[in-house]
Amino acid sequence: MKFLFKGLISVSLISALLYWKVDIGELGKAFREVNYPLYIFSSLLFLFQQVIIAYCWQVVLQAQANRIPFSRIVQVHWIGAFFGTFMPTSIGMDIVRAYSLKKHLKNGVDAMSSMFVTRVVGFVINFAIALVVAIPVAQKTGNARLFWVVLLMTMAFCFGIWLLLHPRLLKIFAPLFSRFKLGKFFNKLAGFQEGTKELRHEKRAMIKLLLLSLFFQVVGILIIYLVGLSLGLGIAAYHYFIIIPLITTITILPLSVAGIGVREGAFVFFLLPLGVSEPQAFSLSLLVFAQWVGMALMGGVVYWASGIQISRRNNGQAVTGIN
Repeated sequence: MKFLFKGLISVSLISALLYWKVDIGELGKAFREVNYPLYIFSSLLFLFQQVIIAYCWQVVLQAQANRIPFSRIVQVHWIGAFFGTFMPTSIGMDIVRAYSLKKHLKNGVDAMSSMFVTRVVGFVINFAIALVVAIPVAQKTGNARLFWVVLLMTMAFCFGIWLLLHPRLLKIFAPLFSRFKLGKFFNKLAGFQEGTKELRHEKRAMIKLLLLSLFFQVVGILIIYLVGLSLGLGIAAYHYFIIIPLITTITILPLSVAGIGVREGAFVFFLLPLGVSEPQAFSLSLLVFAQWVGMALMGGVVYWASGIQISRRNNGQAVTGIN
């Protein structure tokens, strides 16, 4: 029911944008004028970026003493895209990836904690890039509003992570878990916290993860910049380094299926003040999402060829595993 409700939100947001904001004729014109060789190049760069992200995950898993072949991690990464692309919130695919891999680990919680650390470090780098770029832009334009938006979102994100990993907070809610017979879930949360915090001592791995995350975040922003160029958008590259981290964060919110509708609205909202028309901003969002859909379709092929089975366990909850 929740999935259907969020699907309805996605359809409603897209319909509202098309009806009130986007001229269909102009949208068609924008797609007809796309520089497809440049777009294809950006899509190949996108696939390369995904391999780097998978390698980041392996770095964290190795720091936890998990020896998983890189080919298996790439396989799970692609299959996660296939199952997670149309889940509520854009992090649905990461949840699928963690479930897919945990079968191969001695401590299944490591799958989720390693994915969590990989993603959190990526977001921290994302926000850091946005802040670094927003400061000179605010000084140049004399308008610090966007800088404060970035700063507030960064602080809110860091506060949320702090709450999630705070051991005392979990202990406070321990009686509540016990009352509702959720002791097993409580133990998993405690193990997740412990596994995440232990990675603080793996300084070499964390430095490597930070550098790799910086690389793939910059590449990710440049990919969207190239997609913008393929549409003929003439805005400066530094604008993307501010607005893309914000759009990425917004699509995490579980408001619609895979962030559909929310993402398009965010692109229109942030690009309109930069002189980009609604059809162009909408087209940019759709072309970016098309790259994710392309990876999801590739993940479907990998899933079909890999021998994965969906088994039912944990009180009937579907769990994905690789044979």
